[in-house]
This record gives sequence, C-alpha cells and structure tokens, in this order.
Amino acid sequence: MLSRNAASTIVTIFSLALGIGVNTAGFTAYKAMVARPLDARAPHEMVNLALMRDSSATNYAFSYPDYEAYRDSVHSFSGLIAFRPARVTLSNAGGMLGQRPSAAGSGIGRVGLFGSQTSNTEFANVFVVSENYFKVLGVTTLHGRTFESMSIPELVATPSVLISESYWQRRFAGNPAMLGKTLYLNGQGVTVIGITPRGFTGTGIGEPAFWLPLSIEPLIHADDQWLRNRENQQYRLFGRLASGVSISQAQAQMSPVADHLRSLHDPHSDSAKPATVLVWPGSPFPLPLNQYGGLTVAILLIMGAAGMVLAVACANVGSLQLARARSRENELRTRLSLGASRLRVIRQLVTESALLGLLAGALALLFTWAFLKVAVILITNAVPVQYGTLVFDVNPNLKIFAYVFAVSLVAGMLSGLAPAMESSRSSISSATRAGTSSARGRRLQNVLVAAQVAFSLVLMIAASMAIRSSIQALEMDTGYESTHVIDLNFQFSETSKHNSVRKLALVHDLRTRLAALPGVGAITSANPPGNSGFQTAAFTLAGETSAAQNMRSILYYSYVQANFFQTLDIPLFLGRGFQPQTSQSEYSVILSESAAKLLWPGQNAIGRTLRLGATDEQFHNRSELLAAGPAYQVVGVVRDTRGSTLDGSDSRRVYLPLPEDHLQSYSILIRTRSEPAQVLRAIDSVISALDPSLITTTSTLQDQLHQSPPFILSSFAAAIASTVGMLGLLLALMGIYGTVSYIVVLRTREVGIRMAIGAQKRDVLDLILRESTRPVLAGLLTGILLAAGASHLARGLLYGLNGVDVVFLTEVSLLFLAIALLASYPPARRAMRVDPMVALRYE
Repeated sequence: MLSRNAASTIVTIFSLALGIGVNTAGFTAYKAMVARPLDARAPHEMVNLALMRDSSATNYAFSYPDYEAYRDSVHSFSGLIAFRPARVTLSNAGGMLGQRPSAAGSGIGRVGLFGSQTSNTEFANVFVVSENYFKVLGVTTLHGRTFESMSIPELVATPSVLISESYWQRRFAGNPAMLGKTLYLNGQGVTVIGITPRGFTGTGIGEPAFWLPLSIEPLIHADDQWLRNRENQQYRLFGRLASGVSISQAQAQMSPVADHLRSLHDPHSDSAKPATVLVWPGSPFPLPLNQYGGLTVAILLIMGAAGMVLAVACANVGSLQLARARSRENELRTRLSLGASRLRVIRQLVTESALLGLLAGALALLFTWAFLKVAVILITNAVPVQYGTLVFDVNPNLKIFAYVFAVSLVAGMLSGLAPAMESSRSSISSATRAGTSSARGRRLQNVLVAAQVAFSLVLMIAASMAIRSSIQALEMDTGYESTHVIDLNFQFSETSKHNSVRKLALVHDLRTRLAALPGVGAITSANPPGNSGFQTAAFTLAGETSAAQNMRSILYYSYVQANFFQTLDIPLFLGRGFQPQTSQSEYSVILSESAAKLLWPGQNAIGRTLRLGATDEQFHNRSELLAAGPAYQVVGVVRDTRGSTLDGSDSRRVYLPLPEDHLQSYSILIRTRSEPAQVLRAIDSVISALDPSLITTTSTLQDQLHQSPPFILSSFAAAIASTVGMLGLLLALMGIYGTVSYIVVLRTREVGIRMAIGAQKRDVLDLILRESTRPVLAGLLTGILLAAGASHLARGLLYGLNGVDVVFLTEVSLLFLAIALLASYPPARRAMRVDPMVALRYE
C-alpha cells in the first residue's frame, strides 16, 4: 500500500525525518557535550570529589597536601588522581604562533567569536596531573611512555611532559623527532617523553597541548612552596571506586578525613569551615550538572524546541494522512464489508504509520550522524591551535539507537493514530459512494493545521528573539568608549626575580613610555569594564535612617585610578571623582547610577556611607585587593556601564580608588586619539626595549566584547534557534500547502453540488478561501499567546530583550496566510470550472 502512493510516502518520510533528525541531533549533542563521561577505561567506576560548605558554595579545588591525605587515607578508591588546567608560555618550539593572526584568521575568529588579541609570547594550554593519572584512567601512550615509568625524584631532576596527538600534528606537523625534544614552559626546560592517543581528553573536554606531572609545578612556577602550601587550592580530584564500593560508601569514608583536614587549615579561611563531602559519577565538569541552573534551563528550551519541530512534523504527517485517507474510503469500506473489525483496520493504518516512522528514523539517524560529524570537524579545525582541541564524540551508541527507535516509533504511531481512528469511523458511517468529508474529519483536519501554525510561529519568534539578542549584544550602548581604548594586560615571567618594588618601578616606566607614544591620549590602570566580576555585600549605615531600615544589597566592585572615568568617557552625574594620587585610606567610593538608586531610591547618594564585605565565595589571590573594610563615603555617581552578565546585574557597581602600590596587578588601559592599530604596533617595541621577559597581551575593548558571555551565548542561541525555527517553518509550510490543496481537491464533488443547486462561483470561492484560512488564523492566535509566554520566560536568558518583535510577528503571520490562500485558490478555481455533472461523479 505504501509503494502504491510513492509520492505521499516520500513526503511523509521526509517530514518525519526532519522532526526526528532535529531531536536526534539535540540528544546526541547533549550526550557529547554535557552528559559525557570521563575519557577512561570503565568510566562508570570514576567519580568526582568536592566539598559543600554550609553557605551552599561548592569547593571543588583542593591543595596538594589535602590530595595526599585523601589518597593515602581513603581506601574506597583503587586510585585517586589530581588535575588542573593551566596556561603556560612556550618557547624553543620552532617559531612562534602570534595570537592575532591565528585567532582572528581562524574560521571562528572570522565570525567574531575570537577577538583580535596579540601577544609577544606564545601560550599553550596544559593539563597538570598527578603522576598516577594515566594508570588510574587505564590509558597508555600512542608513542613513548607515561609518568609512571619514572620516579618523582627523576621527574624533578629531568622534568618531562607528554604532548597530545592533536597538538603534535597541528603545531609540529607530526614531526617524529618530537620525542626527546626539549621545550621551555614558563622558561623551564622540559623533555617530551610520550604522545597521548588521538582524541584523549582524560578529565577535560578537549585535548591540551601538553600534560605536566604535578611534581614539576614548583619548577614551572619558580615557587618552592607551591605544593607545600595547604591554602593553595588548585586541583580537582577524581577517584576510581574500588571493587564492590558504592558512591555512598566512598562519601562516608571521606567525611572523617575531611573533618580532620579542616583543623589543619588557616582558622580564618573558608577551608576551616564545616563542609559536606560530595561524590558523584565522573564528569569533566567541576560541579554536578544539577547545580548548573542556567544549563538545565537551556537544555530544556533546546529540547522543547526540538519537540515542537517533531510535533509540527507529526501534525504535518497526520493532516496529510487524514486527507489521503479520504481517498481510501472505498478500500476501507470493502475491508469492513468483508468482515474486518474497526480495531483491525485501525491497527493496519497505525502499523503503516509506525513503519513510516521507523524508516524516517533510520534516515534521520544516518544524516544526523553525518551532519554532526562534519560539524565537529569544521569546529575543531576552526578553533586556533593555542586554544586547544575540542573533542566531541557524536558516534551513535546504544543509548542513541534506543532514543531514535523510541522517538521514531512514537512519532509514527502518533501521527497516524488520529487519522486512522477518523478514517475507520468515516468508512463505517459513510453511506454514499464518495461523499463530502464529515464535519468531525474537518475539525480534526483544522486542529492539525492550527497546531502546525502555532508551534511553527513559536519557533520563529524564538529564533527572531535569539537573533535580536545577538545583534543587541554588539550594538547596545556600553556606557564607555570601547573602540579607541586598548587593554594592555601584562604579567611578569615565572622565572623573573623582580621583587615588588622593582615590578612597581617597571610599571611606572612602562606607563611613562606608553603615554609618550604618538596617538596616545591618556592611560589609566584598572581591569576592563567587562572583566571585573567580583561581588561584595553593601550595607547602608545608620545615620540617615534607623538601624532597622538599613539596606543590604549585592554589588560588583572595581578598583580604578582617578582618571579612569575620563579615559573611558564615563560621565560623572553627581559629586566628584577621586583625587589624584589618592590612597585607599580615604575610604571614598563612587557608585554607578543603578547602584545608587538601589541603595538610596529617590535620594541623593552623595555624602552617604556604606560598609562593604566580600561575599562572592570566589578564589582570590593573596595579593588581590578585596572590597572589605570600614565605612566608605560616597563622593560621586557615574553612568552605568555594560557588564558581562545577561541580566545586567553587574552594572550595579561600586568603584574604589586603586592604591599606587598595586599598579603592577592591574591592566593598563590606553586611550588612542585615532585608530588603535598604529599604537598596537608601537606597544611591541616599547615592551622589547623595556623588558623582553614581560609577557603582554593586547586587544581593544571592542574586541573583548566579542568574547563576552552575552555575545557568545547569544550567537550560539541565534544559530541554534534560527536553524530549528527554519526547519519548523519549512515543515509547516509543506504541511499547510499540501493539506489545504489536497482537501480542496477532495471537495470537488461538494463544489459540483453547490454549483448545481445555484451557488455563484464567487460565493463558493469565498467559502473555500475562508474555510482554508480559518485554521491558520486559529493557529496564529494560539501561537501568539504561546510566543508571548516564551518571550517572558526567555527575558533572563537572552541579552537586551524587552518583548516580541511585532513587525516580524506580522510578517510571519502574513506568510502563513499567503501560503494557505496560495494552496487553496488554484484547485478551487479548477473545481469551479468543472461541469457540475462531471463533478458529481468525481472520486
């Protein structure tokens, strides 16, 4: 039967394959990117370790002494490993990869996801791992040997590293002489002793350039106390459960060890506070997936959109099958007259639909795998080599096969169930040779068409919202000058012997030389506006109001110099700026406009006082300035600046004066009078003449916006949403056109009857067009309501949105109406030209 209606069968399989393919792609990407296990032998035996403080903050970083204690005391693990990602300088590698050409010229760089950064040093991403890392994971090298072949004293005496296969190929063109070659990482000579297998990521999500043994960290960082300092919490821990041991048993055995280690930490540190041990199945992510609230919402939205595409496909196929079933009424009446029960007829029709679903699923699985495979290769090659190699396994496994089978079977049966029931009912009740369609059948047909329109409209509105968000992420006013401001980020070499006084003197010298460059208008020291994400608790103090009315708010804070606001063109609304050469002892602050309104709504904040206290639970360097101390007086209010959070909360900011003796810890922001390209080139000469060992990275603030979370997330959301939306629109247009035109053709006999009893052609045409557009209008109304709800839910997920784009909504609505009219008008005109006596005999 399916082969006798080849055209209809092909359209049905194609429609279902599109819907199933989108869902398969979403599920496969989820398995490859999010729900991925560790890259190890028997990954189900691997677990992650962390501590949850009473404040609900999860601490997943441990010090080396704590790692040793857990490794030696907890016997629930057959092996315990330590791991941390890092970035080091690379030299003696045969030429240097400049950051600017390789990043900006890459495939992803050309679309703006990598800014045009330039650096005077080549960097390499590395994984620092414990010496038993490869043994516990059950992995051997592709060439050479692992760290277990050497003792720790040997590793320290002759520092050795492993190189990843992808970096070996991409950076060194697979040079076989790489084994035994000496390179310099952070100025420390190391020897390559092995090459890891292709695509091996271990406890990460991508391949690093090199794997470093943990024992050489003191050499890499020129710090003898690196591994001895119990407060230096840098390492994530992973364990392999011993045979017969459960996660709960391992967690119970770790708890007393954790309680004992608390007493060995600084009593004033967070590590000395009570904590609960967390053990969960091995994952490259540092926290359990259920603690990533935004990720969960994003996954639900993506899979919800994919489900809508599948619903459109099912409604599409259902309406087509319902329309086609009317041409099979004679066949079905014959089967019923020969003794077949209605249930058997329904079972036959549903079986045909299920078979179509499975055929569509097989086609979807094949093309989805091919598409994702090509996409992964293109993305991998597009990422610059210094950023590492992303690894995503999109090959089908048993879970993916089971998912596709289940979705295909359910989609096929759902798309055919309603048409099967309606067809069998119509065949029983029909008493004419080829009567007009029943009212119940028409209502079901209208519901299916309306569902296609509604779901497709929601998908298209979601796509437009994502695209608008991506555009606004770039075009929205930042509140500061970004095009003509260069961020010069610098750090002193790990091998540098400069003390703090010498470093400060170098920074002053560097600032003087930079200020003298042609084209430089001003310089200041501070972190860039979008790169200072630490939070502080702000308390308004008694004095203006009673103590019971004091207000507590969470603000972001930045340390800046007095000329920061003038350099970045941030206008001062009220009060004054910081005094030049001021020190922190004056305890004065400047608030952003939104922060002032939050703390003192409807009041003048100038002269008010507040107290600050660190509250972000983030890792802070020992030399870092923290916004905590006695009362601060508000001396000024400035315009809000755009931050890096999607909800704009980091625009509520408090600025503190940067002490002169901390200039070496902050970037230098350079305001140029013209295009910054000439100044960028001149900076290299200044650095080379001052101190060639100084490591610098430069980029404009505009380039940094391309790497901000709003831009990156909005760009990916726009790409995904627009693809899903276009597929949904394609399915809906196919379904509406095919269904409406076929229904009108089947109404040829009805048209003949109306014409025979005196109806005018114009009236008949108006009736058909009106009834053809009625379900489309109902679907549009439903879709608008659903889109309004989706817009409200997505406001906190997409950047700069304030509602549905009415113009785009109107355009899509008109498109659906036009398709419905285009599908119904030609066959209606043809039907009216048929002689009524011929039409009465029409099958």
